[in-house]
Amino acid sequence: MKNLSLYLVSIFLYSCTGNQPVTDNRILLLHPDKKTTGEVFHSSFELERIVPVETTHDFLLANVDRVIFYKSKIIILDTSTTSIFVVDASTGKVETHIHRKGRGPGDSMNICDIAFDERLEQILVFNDYKKLLYFTLDGSFLKEEFINESFDELTYDNSKVIFYNVGEGYGCFPYSLSIYDLQDHSWEKAGEDQKVDFPVRSYGCLLVKSKNIWFTPVLDFGLHRLNGSKIEVPYKIDQKPLSDELRGKSISDILSFFREVADHDILHSINSIRETDHYLIFQTNRSGFLMMNKKEAKLFREECVKDAYLGLDLIRYFPHDGADNRIMFVVFADQWLERSPQNTENIPEHLREQIDRVKVDEESNPVLVFYKEK
Repeated sequence: MKNLSLYLVSIFLYSCTGNQPVTDNRILLLHPDKKTTGEVFHSSFELERIVPVETTHDFLLANVDRVIFYKSKIIILDTSTTSIFVVDASTGKVETHIHRKGRGPGDSMNICDIAFDERLEQILVFNDYKKLLYFTLDGSFLKEEFINESFDELTYDNSKVIFYNVGEGYGCFPYSLSIYDLQDHSWEKAGEDQKVDFPVRSYGCLLVKSKNIWFTPVLDFGLHRLNGSKIEVPYKIDQKPLSDELRGKSISDILSFFREVADHDILHSINSIRETDHYLIFQTNRSGFLMMNKKEAKLFREECVKDAYLGLDLIRYFPHDGADNRIMFVVFADQWLERSPQNTENIPEHLREQIDRVKVDEESNPVLVFYKEK
């Protein structure tokens, strides 16, 4: 698809009374039909680091639900074990393990999401008690605040905590962000309180902080960006919405819904948007991930990233939080053990050293693989 049809539409939508407006200046993008296996990705990104997360009896990752890259540290949330790990970004050694399951101060029965306050170097934890907990990087509990609403995800920016996606039954309110100022404890809302009844969620994150804070509401093909207290929609994939019949099946007959989506390769959701200097990278309910060249506003669909040095087909892109030019993939231990490296004589020495340091067995934690923009 050498020539991409672009349509520029300027619309201004206003939300409910008291909310900030949504500015909608969309470039419509045609979804690419052709899949590639890393050719486009490798032209702009290069392998930077391999981080095997330390494995011990106490440090076992069942899921990777949020990853935050801060200076020389990687902060990982595993909601299934109610655990937060602070890992050395060079060695993968676990420096801090926060696991406080209970009902007392600083405890959680379930963790919804985490964020990181770079100014104070504090981990912010939002739990199922509607509490915002504060921890230092060494795991010391500082304080907690009650938040009078439930949210799925959050992030932090410039002394403000941005909460996203209030759930209600099968539905949610994905077009609004609730913004909490940590300094004066005030609230404001961006977007509109529009309920969407759709229970299906894809693997990944709905709200991600990179060069900007991006999110995409369910059943919406626009890439939404928070700018101060306003929401902008600079891009949208030119895609027909789901039919009412198929959307109804997501609630009444979920197996039929997934069967029809798979049989017809239907796009219904976008998530996990990360921005680097030159690209937006995100995934959908379809396999692989999408890359958008910001200069040309052109989309590419990568089925996987074939890496000859690692001998792997990287298929699990995961969007970490951090204003860097990195893109991360999660490699499970069994995948690493089955790798078949090629062209090993040409591996740069710093990568060879990192690969040689990876010692895993079938029970080991995942390996985090980072690429950086060239």
